[in-house]
Amino acid sequence: MTRPALRMFFCLMLFCLSAVPAFADVDSVIKELNESPSVVGSDDIKSYKILFDAYLKMSKPPMPVDENFNLTTIHPKMSQWSAVSGWAESNADMAKAIVACKQKAIIGLPYGAANVDPKYREKDLFVDIGAGGSLRNNTFNYLKPLDEICAFATAETYRLMEAGKIQDGLDLCVASTAVLRQFCDRDFLQEKLYGIELLSAMLSNMRDVFYAYREKISSEQFSDIASWEIPFLRPDRSRLFMPEGDRIVATELINEVFRASDGSADPKKFADTFAEIQSREAPLTRFGAAKRWAMIAAVHSSREDSINKIKLIFDDWWRRWRWDPYDPMLDMQTEFERMNPIRYAAVLYSVQDVETLFSVRNQLRVEVNGTAVAAGICGYSRAHSDTFPDQTEKAYNTYMRKASDFDPFDKHMDQSFHPFIYRIASARQSVDTPEGRVWVEPGEAILYSIGQDHTDNLAQKHTNDGAAGDIVMWPPIKTLERRANPPLIP
Repeated sequence: MTRPALRMFFCLMLFCLSAVPAFADVDSVIKELNESPSVVGSDDIKSYKILFDAYLKMSKPPMPVDENFNLTTIHPKMSQWSAVSGWAESNADMAKAIVACKQKAIIGLPYGAANVDPKYREKDLFVDIGAGGSLRNNTFNYLKPLDEICAFATAETYRLMEAGKIQDGLDLCVASTAVLRQFCDRDFLQEKLYGIELLSAMLSNMRDVFYAYREKISSEQFSDIASWEIPFLRPDRSRLFMPEGDRIVATELINEVFRASDGSADPKKFADTFAEIQSREAPLTRFGAAKRWAMIAAVHSSREDSINKIKLIFDDWWRRWRWDPYDPMLDMQTEFERMNPIRYAAVLYSVQDVETLFSVRNQLRVEVNGTAVAAGICGYSRAHSDTFPDQTEKAYNTYMRKASDFDPFDKHMDQSFHPFIYRIASARQSVDTPEGRVWVEPGEAILYSIGQDHTDNLAQKHTNDGAAGDIVMWPPIKTLERRANPPLIP
């Protein structure tokens, strides 16, 4: 090769190397994620292999699990119940696996597709971190199969109750909530929110089971669930933790888009990375977004400053997470809210607003506490000629824990927390729900939280999050919706 040709060859090589994008150190991120408490431990404390092995053997449901067929829509009065109950009965190994997983401490599923058995990858039972070498692309593939497992658990619980196998049905229902609680301890916000939504729905199903089969469930069975099983779920601030996975990924994503030489923003990487993130919901805006991000790179803070900002944001959230839910300090702006949207634009698009988890945590506490109290008053009822107590205090200690009768949304001027509102309906009462109007009959017990609006709406309006109305725990809203004439839900 001649000297000019050799010079041209080296120039071409240098150009090609400079054109190759610098990918994030995905392997180090995965390694750090897999050192978290939700993953680390011996196999004898982990659930995922037991659960996933049973899923691999489970037959397909009679219809796809989607918005029309899932754990919130399955019940013995549905038109396809015969096929659904047959599917549930034919998969006894999955029920055994769920019950066995109740005794485990963590899910233990490692992060990274390469870190799970190929048989799990073939069935989407994994988390893919940094697909294609970029931390823009993280997918939680196991969530869809988890929906199917929850649909099975719901169908099998109702099938067992219908067959008169009451203790088996209760054991499966309780174990399902325990397993979902383990999923709530995963390390990413998306995983936590998904797990909390499924757990809340399963607790709603449990209250529906209490209502439908109350005469077949003994006082002792209700009391055991109220006093020991449900309180163990503990979604309080000392047991349900912040999603550290988002912090780890956000920090490395920042490293991915800054120059290694001087720590300044790389305009091309900024444009490629954040234009894609910004335009995922609106692909046609990507070209304009890319130009905007290239300009932002010129005025953006340095890599070191951006990483420090992420640390400040998460430290601030951690402090607030541990504070009393109505501490006046919570009214102050968060580090995330005070952030300059241009100078820290990359941080803004790298970090998800974890603050949404604060209100969701309180909603889960309502579901957990309310289900325990519902079991407690049912236990009292079964021991007293099927008559509900006129006040929840009468069920304390013997049938439920007093600590469970606590509405996290109800705090008064004296700074003390108050129990759920409870009464016996003296007349027929309407309750407006997102699906329509339902009715509580005279003599039925009514138990509810005042919800996020902190206003007692007398249980005349129900919303699942209590943002506009109360959160009615008893009678179960899904029961009332099916009891309506015509039924409000299929």
